[in-house]
Amino acid sequence: EIIMGGLVITPMDLNGVEVTNLKMRDMELPKPELSIVPSKGYRLNSELTMVIDGDWSFGFLGGDLTVNTKLNLDAVAAVDADMKNGIFRTAAESCDVDFVSLEIDMKNEFLNTIAKGMVEDVKERIAGIVCKEVNTALDTSFNDLFQAIPHEVKLHLLTRDIVFGFGPDSNPVFSSDHVDVPCRVQAQSKIPFPFAPPRGISDSVDPEFIGCVLLSEHLVNSVSFLALGKGAIKENIPNKKFPIGSDLTNTAYFKKSLPQLYKAYPNKDVVYKISNLRYPKLEFDSNLQKVDVPLRVLVQINGATVINLKLSLKTRGHLNIAGNVITGSCDEIKTKTVVVSSKIGDIDADLANDIMDDLFSKTIIPDVNAFFKKGFRLPCVDKVIDTKEAIAETKDDFLRVCGDFELTDYTLAVVRREVEKIVDKFTLDY
Repeated sequence: EIIMGGLVITPMDLNGVEVTNLKMRDMELPKPELSIVPSKGYRLNSELTMVIDGDWSFGFLGGDLTVNTKLNLDAVAAVDADMKNGIFRTAAESCDVDFVSLEIDMKNEFLNTIAKGMVEDVKERIAGIVCKEVNTALDTSFNDLFQAIPHEVKLHLLTRDIVFGFGPDSNPVFSSDHVDVPCRVQAQSKIPFPFAPPRGISDSVDPEFIGCVLLSEHLVNSVSFLALGKGAIKENIPNKKFPIGSDLTNTAYFKKSLPQLYKAYPNKDVVYKISNLRYPKLEFDSNLQKVDVPLRVLVQINGATVINLKLSLKTRGHLNIAGNVITGSCDEIKTKTVVVSSKIGDIDADLANDIMDDLFSKTIIPDVNAFFKKGFRLPCVDKVIDTKEAIAETKDDFLRVCGDFELTDYTLAVVRREVEKIVDKFTLDY
């Protein structure tokens, strides 16, 4: 509920009666109802009450008066994408005022009878004032609010800080029961992205929730490309998890699975150097997410590379959401291994795959699951909204997150600051 006071209204001439020093004492605007106007924008409907004090004069007569009024405000605003400035912009379409009641009290019963003849003129004047301010707010102040919301956010993702810019991709689509708001997230890259710009995505709205956010796999892969390019993923064993002396770090571990390695280097320490040859590529499918990343695996003994492997690691898993945090799990791995070079003779491809499956199930995959279990916050929306009850579903080419959303304290502070500007302007203009 918004209560405003101090609005000074310009003098009126009502059939020879001069009404001056008009000043609004109270104005109450209860929480407005918002509804969709298909193919256009949204409708704002609210009951509005106000009390206006002033002075009147007619010839040598004069006194003070009070106007009490209650009205229904109905305003329609269009919403379009301002691609130049990167914001959605509102524009006033129509404004109608329907008076529920209006009483003029001139502090005298006889004069009040005369005042009834001025009611329609007063209604017209008040309706004009209200609609002028509402239209001005829709044309300017609301857009100042949109402009005040940050269009860039810096997030530290995996290996580096990335600045994301976000804004409209095209005009919103207003349907009878929901609004589709196409947005585009952008980030700078010195290297051209290896994929074409994304196509638009759309899906149905889950009626159990306030709204849905659709994140294309293009967005996730763009982040992966920026943060996890060639060589960004490096895993060396021995490490804290597998120190020297653990099973994996001695050739005795391969005594049965790869006997030629143990025969050539019995009971020797083994070092593994694993790095990615390309960014991990993610694919969303129906109730499934897949990751494909090519890796280089060097098996070294006494500082020399004994086996050089190139392989494609593919995983399958699922995603969930709690708050603004996406979590998940890796349920299945599959490797396809190519032996680039070997100092222990030929290695069967199927055997190499089995060995890599075993190696990654003990090393990389637990780390991946630990990362997904901890989760990561949704980029861009995290600063603006909090997600309450929600579900995350993977569809063909995109992630669908539906939930009940609340504005963050940061967003509320921005809205409050801009509303105060609107109120101040409303107060000073008349």
